[in-house]
Amino acid sequence: GGGREVNLDLHFLLPEIVVVATALACVTVDILVAPARRNRFVAFTAALGLGAALLVVLLDRRTGAAVGGHFTVDAFSLFARTIAVAGGLLLVAVAAPYTARMDRGHGEFYALLLLALTGVMLTAGVSDLMSLFVALELITISSYALAAFKRHDPRSTEAGLKYLVVGAVSSAFLLFGIALVYGAVGAVDFHSIVAHVSGKGPGALLSLGTVLVFMGLFFKASAVPMQVWAPDVYQGAPSPVTGFLSSLSKSAGFVLLLRIVTTLVVPLGSPVGGAAGGVGAPTGPWGAFLGIVAGLTLLYGNLGAMAQKDVKRLLAYSSIGHAGYLMMGITAVVASGTPALRQEGAGSVLFYLFAYYVTTITAFAVVAAVSAQARGHQASVTYAGLSRRSPLLAFAMLLALLSLAGVPPLAGLIGKFLVFFALVDAAKAHPGLVALASVGALSVVLSLYFYLLLIREMYAKDPVPEGPGVPALRVSLGHKLAVAFGICAMIGLGIFWGPLHEAAQHAAAALFAAR
Repeated sequence: GGGREVNLDLHFLLPEIVVVATALACVTVDILVAPARRNRFVAFTAALGLGAALLVVLLDRRTGAAVGGHFTVDAFSLFARTIAVAGGLLLVAVAAPYTARMDRGHGEFYALLLLALTGVMLTAGVSDLMSLFVALELITISSYALAAFKRHDPRSTEAGLKYLVVGAVSSAFLLFGIALVYGAVGAVDFHSIVAHVSGKGPGALLSLGTVLVFMGLFFKASAVPMQVWAPDVYQGAPSPVTGFLSSLSKSAGFVLLLRIVTTLVVPLGSPVGGAAGGVGAPTGPWGAFLGIVAGLTLLYGNLGAMAQKDVKRLLAYSSIGHAGYLMMGITAVVASGTPALRQEGAGSVLFYLFAYYVTTITAFAVVAAVSAQARGHQASVTYAGLSRRSPLLAFAMLLALLSLAGVPPLAGLIGKFLVFFALVDAAKAHPGLVALASVGALSVVLSLYFYLLLIREMYAKDPVPEGPGVPALRVSLGHKLAVAFGICAMIGLGIFWGPLHEAAQHAAAALFAAR
């Protein structure tokens, strides 16, 4: 009789409910439909459900709290959910040709993918550390099974096992860090943590807990020192799964990093009594810590990619390098001297995430289409002369690589420009960040080397086996749709980037207002 009534307000979580219902529908359709038509019906069910969820996200812009305040729907979470659902639709288009070659497990594959996607959507609106842990584990546990889904391929099993081991360690770091934060603050909700940090400062126990929470999130972001799993898992996992890990799963890590730095770190530099002087100075050690992580991640990813012959491993190291650029944006949020500059840094990270996800899903759509017809050749060999076997795939990969390198007029250039701009502004308060900007500029030059090598492979070398009788690659409808959208998005965002930048800044403003 005296218990507190919890108001669930589940209408705020309607997109997530639709995606979970779609996952269950995929399993049901897999059971009921004949094997000959199973893949087509299951893939269509997944695409239909995600389309409905995307409509709900785009049309219902209401904000509020759900599940007793454990989840928040604001402009920040709406932006991140839009990325997640739109990316999920593209991944279904990429996955459909892959699952068509499977003899069974169609429903399970799409259900696991949709459940992982639900976790990505939930991470955008978590309001306390325990909800954060649950949402992140929903992504991670689903990804373990997806990485090892090719049960007859030893490399896929190895990828799943390695991902499981490193993921378990990172989950232990995260959970132990949450326990320490609770011990220091006496609460796990973000509002209580912000009030404690702003009023009493961090303290040794809270600082240690913050470091451990960062370590757990670095795994999802594939940032140093939790990046070692990426090359082997990317190479062994099915190409659609690799596309998910490199785009949407990574975006969940950085969305959570933004939530954490604005909760556990940035309150230290908040204006006190309205005075602007000295703002941001207390966050100096955290800025240095995150700056070092960003610099090491940049160097590890780009130097490691230079020696790779396998395209999926090359893209894995490239993904680590791009985590370094995103960490530069996180560093700018922490080290900036004014609230306006912090918002600018957060907005640059959100824009970069959208541009990167469009680019990397396009690249992995090409990888999936090429690997489907590799016929026993090594993955690197199959890209030789790709421009003659499939001009569409070669052009899509060309644009994706140039966008990843930051070449105009593509989306990747704008993302890099905004991150560097935010970091240079933050360097006015912390001159040491000039060194990080220099490492970032060097990494751009290094990345051009290995991206251009692959471009030369596609356009300057003869197909393997050589000769005029080399058959053209047959590109499925799903891959055509994914690469066509990617080409339009990379060029469109590179030229007409203003509306997305405004939306990212609006989302960043909501992130700071939530504190």
